Amino acid sequence: MKTNKRHIIKSIIVSFGAAILFACQTNPQQMEELSKEIDEPVVSSVDVEWFYTKKGKASFKLNTPKMLRFEGAEPYVEFPEGLQIHSFEQKGEQDAYLRADYAIQQLNDKLINAKGDVLLQNSEGEKLETEHLIWDEVKERIYTEEFVKITKEGQVIMGEGFESDIYFSEYTLKKSRGIINLEYAE
Repeated sequence: MKTNKRHIIKSIIVSFGAAILFACQTNPQQMEELSKEIDEPVVSSVDVEWFYTKKGKASFKLNTPKMLRFEGAEPYVEFPEGLQIHSFEQKGEQDAYLRADYAIQQLNDKLINAKGDVLLQNSEGEKLETEHLIWDEVKERIYTEEFVKITKEGQVIMGEGFESDIYFSEYTLKKSRGIINLEYAE
């Protein structure tokens, strides 16, 4: 009788193990779909310095402590620790500078969203400060609908919204609130 019970218990264990083994088959299509849902970078780099060129001449230099590239239907590059972009005029001299605490570059749309303590400075020494700035690479425009502060020639101008060329040389300030002359300010 004891051997009969042992035989029945062994049969149940073997049957249960076989059921588990055959139930856990891997479907390659399901695994691929599942892996697409996991948003992991395909490239991760630190201390990055990139040079962008136009017609063989330096156009922009990008520096960042960390860069993450993601693939998929809408690929993007993330700069979680911020970035600095220097633009150069045709003679090779720097004519604009952009700094932000965080940025994300949408590769399909060719848009860079810079966020957090954004500073834009041109060759004339004019500075723009805001919390969010969008750089459209295709249209070669920089813009925001957020609060901005522009400091230039001893004046501070504030407004809601801003648009400029990528060199911050020709710009429009929307909903400006006033001008403060710094030499008379206390």
